[in-house]
Amino acid sequence: ETMAKESNPFVAQLKHKDVSIRRKAVRTLFELDDPHNLEAFHFLLNDRDSWFRSKALEAHKMWASKIGIESLEFLAGHKSIDAKRCAANLLEEFNEDTTEIAKILFDFDDKICQIKASKALIKFDKDGTYTRKLLSSENEKIMSIALTSEKITKQQLLESLQKKSINVKNVALSRLYFYNHDIKDQVLIELFSQGVEGKEIIPFAINNASNCLIKLAKSNNSKIIKKLVSELRNKFTSTEEPVIKLLIDNNCHIVLGRWLQGRRDPRSDELRWEIIENEEVDEIERSRLLERLLGRTDEEEIKIKAESLLKSTNSELLKIIAHNLSTAGD
Repeated sequence: ETMAKESNPFVAQLKHKDVSIRRKAVRTLFELDDPHNLEAFHFLLNDRDSWFRSKALEAHKMWASKIGIESLEFLAGHKSIDAKRCAANLLEEFNEDTTEIAKILFDFDDKICQIKASKALIKFDKDGTYTRKLLSSENEKIMSIALTSEKITKQQLLESLQKKSINVKNVALSRLYFYNHDIKDQVLIELFSQGVEGKEIIPFAINNASNCLIKLAKSNNSKIIKKLVSELRNKFTSTEEPVIKLLIDNNCHIVLGRWLQGRRDPRSDELRWEIIENEEVDEIERSRLLERLLGRTDEEEIKIKAESLLKSTNSELLKIIAHNLSTAGD
């Protein structure tokens, strides 16, 4: 095996005194594309010329994963930060257990190496040891990586909700939801007030059907409202559902109005008109609900309702739409 490598004239030329011959040898070896020539590039990592150093790294990017994880040992143990980072970036290309190399890189004081090594340590964590270790990191990216471990426990996820980092809380929530765990309403309200993303809290709030849901439904955050309406539309089709009833009882009109879109049953119509006729609800939201009825002007009841609204409302905007509704098709 070694003889074959040595007998390749281009491998020998890598050490030639003439730089142009060395450069040509590098290019030829890349064209030959034989992973077994990787070792011949090792010494180039110490070359004074940055072109040769970069080619040594490039050779590893091309061939290391074709040889096996031991091909990264040289890079991981090298003193240059570029070599170590190159090894760290290559970890994810291996399906075999990369823990030994990842440990070396994790202990090196460089954030990029540590973050890439964390992913490998979590991927091959057999008994939760690395999950525990990385959860205690000060770095929020490393903590978040630990939360994605298959060895994570419900307790560890719940404890992570107490961490300072909002990002860590968000990841912990999405993992808790993935595993179908419940979270108490009081905890959700606290997280929301700390600035945790509403979209991560919404699914738990819907399950709890309590104060947190009402708080979210009444927030002025358009992203939260949009996500909440979308979840509600996916889950509930009837005004008799406890969650929808809770929203009705607590006058969450904006969310309800949007949830009603496209629904055409007597109870939905009744609820829609309750919102349209309620002078306390935002005028724009009411006008949207009313406008959507323009496609149903063939229904006598809608015309009658529109006429009565025309007489009772103080809103000029609603008067215009109600007038259009009551006279459509005349």
